[in-house]
Amino acid sequence: MIGLILAAGKGTRMRPYSNAINKEMSLIGESPVIEYNVKALADAGVKKAFIVLGEGKWQIFEYLRDGSRFNIALSYIYQDLGEKEEKKGTAKAIQVAEEWVNDDFIVIYGDSFFHPYDFLRSEIELHEKEKADVTMGIYMMKEYKDYGIVRTESGKVIDILEKATGEEAEKTRVDDMFAVNSGPIVFTREVFPYIRRTPVSPAGEYWITDTIRLMIKDGRKVLAYRIPEGVFWRDIGRMKHRMEAEAYLLSKHYEYNVLNSK
Repeated sequence: MIGLILAAGKGTRMRPYSNAINKEMSLIGESPVIEYNVKALADAGVKKAFIVLGEGKWQIFEYLRDGSRFNIALSYIYQDLGEKEEKKGTAKAIQVAEEWVNDDFIVIYGDSFFHPYDFLRSEIELHEKEKADVTMGIYMMKEYKDYGIVRTESGKVIDILEKATGEEAEKTRVDDMFAVNSGPIVFTREVFPYIRRTPVSPAGEYWITDTIRLMIKDGRKVLAYRIPEGVFWRDIGRMKHRMEAEAYLLSKHYEYNVLNSK
């Protein structure tokens, strides 16, 4: 299993902060968020990972280097975003790794913060045991806005709704919760031909969720892995979410100190 961390985005939703600091280098506690992702891959038994970088992302390379201090081998792939429409979006960020990835691989968004992250190993094991083409990590949330809603049936993904209307979303509600696409996502190399077929989204980008929908229509095996209830997740590409992640980790640190002072 190979790791692939996406970190090419420009962090426009965190400006002006992201003009000075790569969003993936935002501190959550004592470490940048991308470090948690690298360590999670290593702890899950992944020996090698690629990080997709874009313009101005030198801070990530300078900090992580070859990954040896995290017990994982790290290499870097540069995605030249430029101004060309066809190079934007998560599908295109994954596509740049095609010639480097020769095995099943797990994609993590570089600005995602999970805690704890020990579920990653069981997601990989599910993917391998079931011989799936795709295994999507889904997270149960009270709110669905800003996220793709994943429709599931008997453990399989049957559709993904991006920018769902209120009426569409209500039909997917389970136990007063919505299953959203949080990642990580495990793929076989079969994803790459589908990326080339992926149409541009209404937002002018190429979304990997649209790629997965093509695979579902073709009868490919796409599984849903439900991330355990006790796991905390935030997409820290939004400043509010970064602050929530920081508050969460501080609370855990406080609980740890209280328990160990007794």
